[in-house]
Amino acid sequence: MFENTKHDLSFDTVVLDYDALIQTARIAFAHSRDQVGRHMRDTYDMNPNMNYTSASQSILRQARHMVTAAETLHALQEGLTRSQLEIVNKPEVKDE
Repeated sequence: MFENTKHDLSFDTVVLDYDALIQTARIAFAHSRDQVGRHMRDTYDMNPNMNYTSASQSILRQARHMVTAAETLHALQEGLTRSQLEIVNKPEVKDE
């Protein structure tokens, strides 16, 4: 069903590809890091027309995304050394 991963959505089961989860967390971390850097570079010119409050808020927002991605990546990598995996915050399945 999926082309680049081993995810599977057969019947009433979801199979997640752990390697793909790690790769996704790496991509999210790198993207957020790059966005923080881009917003930081925007502030170097000291342009009088620039809204530094807005730029700073963008840096903060992206930094928070970066922390979430870093925590997720770290947990997934450490998960490779653990015998049990528990998923939290999954909504209950609604009866149809």
